Amino acid sequence: MDAIRYYTRTGNTEKLANLLGKQLKLEAKSIETPISQPVDRLYLGGGIYNLNVDEHLKDFARNLDPKMVKEVFLFGTSGSLFTVEKQLTKIFDKKGIKVEKDHLFLHGLMPKLGNINGHQKEEIDEFAKETETE
Repeated sequence: MDAIRYYTRTGNTEKLANLLGKQLKLEAKSIETPISQPVDRLYLGGGIYNLNVDEHLKDFARNLDPKMVKEVFLFGTSGSLFTVEKQLTKIFDKKGIKVEKDHLFLHGLMPKLGNINGHQKEEIDEFAKETETE
């Protein structure tokens, strides 16, 4: 079983999560929905705000039970080149939860204007295909 969770302030990461969910045939849910049963793959997404991952997303990561998640695939959006990868990976490393090297970060998405373009949709499709078969 796999799951998608995301945190978004502007709606951009939610758009990405929903497109990814469509490809993976999974319902993307906000981090307000806890992981209630074990998952093989958790796709976890968020954005960067003032160079940091939002505390809500960090708290979600800190509170994940390592017995409930085999591996995490990170994704996210950003208006800059920064990503959620380093900050969340540190949290998961401490918990003993494996973070896969495959990740998806869409850059240049500005708040409230984040239209995901055709090339980015192709990136989402490729990411979904790569991670489904691992």
